[in-house]
Amino acid sequence: MKTKICEICSIAADTMFRVQIASGKNWIFVCQSCCEKSKSLTQYKYGGTWKGKRH
Repeated sequence: MKTKICEICSIAADTMFRVQIASGKNWIFVCQSCCEKSKSLTQYKYGGTWKGKRH
């Protein structure tokens, strides 16, 4: 499996969530835990799920 590093907590995961958590145009990949925590932010936007499964 492929992994990415969470841009908030730096943990590697094979499923990441593309989100915006601040005003502007920057999208980041975060782990499930950080995604859940980010949902309460007023600027939160969900942009999709990345899965590192090999086909």
